[in-house]
Amino acid sequence: MSVSRFSDLLKPEEFGGVEATPPSCLYKYMIADRIRDVLEDGMVRFTHLINTNDSFEIRKTFKSFTGPKFKKLMNNAIAETMTPERVEDQLKSSLADRGLRISTSRVRQLLKQQTGMTIEDALRAQVGVMLDMFAQTFDEVKKPEDFLEELGSQILCFSLSERFDLPAMWAHYGGGHTGVVVVFDTNNEWFKRDNKPNESKLQKIIYFDDQLDEPFENLQAAFSSKTIDWASEREWRLNCSIKHIEKTVDLGSDQIHLRSFPPRAVSAIIIGSKASPATIDEVRDVTRRKYPHAKLQQTAPQRMAGTFTLVEL
Repeated sequence: MSVSRFSDLLKPEEFGGVEATPPSCLYKYMIADRIRDVLEDGMVRFTHLINTNDSFEIRKTFKSFTGPKFKKLMNNAIAETMTPERVEDQLKSSLADRGLRISTSRVRQLLKQQTGMTIEDALRAQVGVMLDMFAQTFDEVKKPEDFLEELGSQILCFSLSERFDLPAMWAHYGGGHTGVVVVFDTNNEWFKRDNKPNESKLQKIIYFDDQLDEPFENLQAAFSSKTIDWASEREWRLNCSIKHIEKTVDLGSDQIHLRSFPPRAVSAIIIGSKASPATIDEVRDVTRRKYPHAKLQQTAPQRMAGTFTLVEL
């Protein structure tokens, strides 16, 4: 399965789930040392799923590929195409190709006499047998764990959070409140599908520890999830394949894959409450030159309330 096809599949509303609409803004936490790389150079890092900081990012989220949900979806898709009108047209075409001068009504009558089934019922029964064979063969050819390992080595992601005011995120990713948070406008075209500009490419991470019987129970959970231990990050992702990467920095034992983002995708820059004067000056300078439309703010912890307020700079 190609990465682009995989991304198209991740539409949970088609599989009994609820499509998550991205919030208007998402937040990228980073340490002060990355200000130049990200804000000055206008590039962000995309990481292979198999190389993220979650050791169990790639795990066996489902037991087998096919099950009742898969078969139901396939049967419904076939039923939508196997209308009486289409069957009648195909039957006429088949008789004409064989040079048989017999009416379709006579063929239907003969089939009913011999099998007790209508031609539509006979076709559905044949398709059901084929689906059972396909399902069995598919599960034997590829193990879920092998497929997930391959997928994790193909897909790269850029991770963001729903919130700018998460103390643990500031501590772990924002340099202990000395770094910055870049605020991205999710309505920017950078986050939209190329062929469907009204649809977002952003994927909401589902947090669960269970194992699905089959991925079609919940495609989002099967292919875009993390364990519950990570739920506090409130993560969303932008996925891509290696062909979309614009620059790769080879560090020998590691590679850093980068993509550029349009300046207009940044709606604000938030400086941590413990940032140094030098960091504040650096961010103020790059904001003025490259993101003049963006707000420049700094967090101010309200200790008695356990929240942050934002101060305009």
